[in-house]
Amino acid sequence: MKKEFIEIGKIFTTFGLKGCVKVYPYSDDRTFESFKGKEIWVGTGQILINVKMKDVKRANKKSYLVKLDGFDTIDKSRKIVGKAICVEEKELPPVGNDEYYFYQVIGMRVYDESSNLLGVVKDIIQTGANDVFVVRGESSVETSLPFSQSRQESQDEEILIPSVKDYVLDMDFENSRMIVKRMEWY
Repeated sequence: MKKEFIEIGKIFTTFGLKGCVKVYPYSDDRTFESFKGKEIWVGTGQILINVKMKDVKRANKKSYLVKLDGFDTIDKSRKIVGKAICVEEKELPPVGNDEYYFYQVIGMRVYDESSNLLGVVKDIIQTGANDVFVVRGESSVETSLPFSQSRQESQDEEILIPSVKDYVLDMDFENSRMIVKRMEWY
């Protein structure tokens, strides 16, 4: 059985001489901190190494100080700067009703109530009040050229959809499909 790994953060610099690293988390605080004392994976793509996350401390509003087993010098830690911190999908804490992990939504196909494809979720903006899905789709535009030639130009159209029940009618994680209420401005 193939293991599915989910990125929960990225190492962006070292901290101090004893091998600590600073990590930008991709999950909420509770989820990221829940991996303290557990096995995680560090690396990129197909090359991941298994290490224990010995300690996790909040560095500031946007990052953590993390101590990894086996990385006890700044020289060792420099080798993993820029690498992702991953966990096996099955190790993620369960989400509640109407909650989701970003990796479950990014890449989801978005349709309106009439089954018209609007695009694909490319990003999620956290506003504080609610998340906003950034949906991009391609639309063809006919452009006239001199000498009676024509060509098709593809433009990326961006739609912002608030993640609230009034607009997001259904999220089917199994089929990677979202149905939204068509808004007047798109």
